[in-house]
Amino acid sequence: MKKSSRWISLLTLLLAASMLMSACGGSSDVKTGDYTFNTYASALGTNWNPHSWEMNSDNTILSYVSQGFVDLSVKNSEEGVYQWTYEMATSITDVTAANQSDLEKYAVTLPDKEDGTKQTVAETTEGYVFEIKLREGAKWEDGTEINADSYVYSMQQLLNPEMKNYRANNYIDGESAVAGGLNYYYSGSTAYLDAAGAFAMADLTKGSDGQYVNADGQKMYIGVAFALAQTGGKTLKDYVDAYGEAYFDVTNWNTLVGMVDENGLIPLTDENLALFAPVTTGNPAWGETEADLPNYFVYAKDYPVVEYEPTVGLYKVDDYTLHYVTQGQQDLNYLLTSMTSTWLVHEATYEANKDTTGKLVTSSYNTSKETTVSYGPYRIETLQEGKQLVFVQNENWWGWQKDSDGNLYSITEFEVNGSTMQQYQATKIVMDVMEDSAAKQAFLKGELDEWAPSADDLLTYGKSDNLYKADETYTQRLFFHTNLENLKKMDASMGNTNSVVLSNANFRKAFSLAINREEFVTATAGYKPMYGILNNLYFYDVYNDPESSYRKSDAAMQAICDLYGVEYGSGKTYSTLKDAYESINGYNLQQAQALMKTACEELVAAGIYTAGQDIVIRMGWKKAATMETSDNQQVKLLNDFINAAAEGSGFGTITLEAVSGVENRYEETAQGSYAIGYGAWGGAAFYPFSMFRVYCDPSYVGTIHEAGCWDPATETLTLNVEGSDVTMTWQEWSNSLTGTGVYANKDFETKLSILAELEKNYLGFYYCIPLCSTTSCTMLSYKVSYITEDYNIMYGWGGLRLATFNYTDSQWADYIAKGDLSYE
Repeated sequence: MKKSSRWISLLTLLLAASMLMSACGGSSDVKTGDYTFNTYASALGTNWNPHSWEMNSDNTILSYVSQGFVDLSVKNSEEGVYQWTYEMATSITDVTAANQSDLEKYAVTLPDKEDGTKQTVAETTEGYVFEIKLREGAKWEDGTEINADSYVYSMQQLLNPEMKNYRANNYIDGESAVAGGLNYYYSGSTAYLDAAGAFAMADLTKGSDGQYVNADGQKMYIGVAFALAQTGGKTLKDYVDAYGEAYFDVTNWNTLVGMVDENGLIPLTDENLALFAPVTTGNPAWGETEADLPNYFVYAKDYPVVEYEPTVGLYKVDDYTLHYVTQGQQDLNYLLTSMTSTWLVHEATYEANKDTTGKLVTSSYNTSKETTVSYGPYRIETLQEGKQLVFVQNENWWGWQKDSDGNLYSITEFEVNGSTMQQYQATKIVMDVMEDSAAKQAFLKGELDEWAPSADDLLTYGKSDNLYKADETYTQRLFFHTNLENLKKMDASMGNTNSVVLSNANFRKAFSLAINREEFVTATAGYKPMYGILNNLYFYDVYNDPESSYRKSDAAMQAICDLYGVEYGSGKTYSTLKDAYESINGYNLQQAQALMKTACEELVAAGIYTAGQDIVIRMGWKKAATMETSDNQQVKLLNDFINAAAEGSGFGTITLEAVSGVENRYEETAQGSYAIGYGAWGGAAFYPFSMFRVYCDPSYVGTIHEAGCWDPATETLTLNVEGSDVTMTWQEWSNSLTGTGVYANKDFETKLSILAELEKNYLGFYYCIPLCSTTSCTMLSYKVSYITEDYNIMYGWGGLRLATFNYTDSQWADYIAKGDLSYE
């Protein structure tokens, strides 16, 4: 979006009047003065401790007062080129070849070779030991020096077995886990771990006390009030408390609850399993059999007492050099991604705020102004709990320079669009707590510098020059419960009428083809039509090839062409694959009407539906209590679309009823409270090969998406891979492309072909219908401009770091006093 010529002329005059000075070192002109960035939030964070924060509001505060070792920033905004920039580090390099002894010392996990044997230490020359050169001169806001000892102390506290810090999960598990971190985190304790179906009863042995153990001699338990993958990260007790006898056989339930220990577990014995089994298998509404019981098993792993050194592979080389040893082999670029944030804490403050009175040691570090010590470009000046948070420049941040009048300013160490530039121009950041309606009014009066318009607001401001629209990875979709028996129960007692029609695949396919997505998105907050599961933001090799979009690959385009039956080639309407793919809009009313007629005939013949009867289907629509205008518009369009398809088919009138105030529409749809859910899924933009685990692998994500439809652990799929037909379960296929999966280390062409086939075949079930990909819309005031108006997933719009202020605070006050502020 381009700024209007009227605005450019006004800005030119104002800039000429602004205070200007030459930057020290002569890189460019910088502006000094009072520049306040006014923003808002629905609530302020309460815990921005890097060891334990959980909410986005906490991380927002942390981002102002801390810095990672590296960051991603703009290199060329016109071409959309990104670059790594060094912040608290000055370099990070792979030094595995010169430090192979670390691999054995810290007991790293070596990869399998193609012949199935383990790679040896002598054969391993990269991907494990990384040297971090720290920035000399970095300080805390109180002037204390930051060096290698600071980071080693902080890692030791992060992994402290007496604390069990929440954010340790990023360093004890996953691709960037520090070697030995898991063993130190659990040092001298017993970890109770979700078995996630890994052990069948046949794999277990009964001990002398009657309790079963696994092959490693680890005691087995049943998770009654224990968070499990099978129950989506919640406990079975959460579900039984919520749904009771409607979904469970509760005959033995109170007895079981009375037996649980402090961890929510009971020992796995024959007697206890006999009590437990009917709970999940005795009521068809829960939809499980005895084969599912191992998903509730938990095993106890005892960890020996170990010390930080020599267990953990984060150690000091010299005062400004660290070595970071990863548990598993890691590509440098993926490691750098994890290094955009760190675990650093101020030792004296952290220790002073420790509480040792509970079962676990805790620290109230970074929970108030008094307990926060910044090492980022800003520090907290004032904090009014629940009302306002004010940041000002942290005078001891390493990046500031001073002009002759003592004003702080900073110049990038890296070039942006061919030259260095001023960064962090804001001298103050004020964050007020506001509801959306109040924020809108404050923005329109010039009191806020950013505002997130709703879908309703975009009807007015959708074409504003000040609107910044960012694509997101999330695909908004309808997802269905298709289990016929559960649909019958919804019809009998949960407000539906003839929702049994959703058990028919042709009905669901017809619904999909009836949706005019171009029209549907007009009722959204600027969303974009979507016909597949993964949108344009998914990249399979982004660090080496910024153009490596999954959606633009031949395999992905072919999959969607196959799904919608669009052909190309000599004598066809479309000559190339790209032309054919770009023609797809997902809308074919004629085909939808034919499929609806077929679906009605099939359902009548099966005795499931009586021709001519009306249909009412309740949809779990949103968590918020009330429906917005845009919600109602979307629901109306969906009703129009499906009834247009059903015209003349033999179906009666179809009514889709959207329900708001649904606590968890994903789980509740899967468990049979709603026949249709409405929501989105996304994330992992730089590794699309992991996406199908959320649909197929309950051990990965908890309750799988569309769990009411099928069992991916038993249903199989045959794909042709490298010229040979291969048959595996869907769960096995979903895991084949990640970690140590059979195809994880294959070339991209092979992996893309598998991923695309998974997408096509899954969409062909019509268990979910993609509607649109989401966007995030922000309005910026005339007071400030981002460096680019073209969003890039690697650096956004350059952020507040590279934003330019067009007015000082006093100039802005004069401008809004004239009452000439309009953003339409």
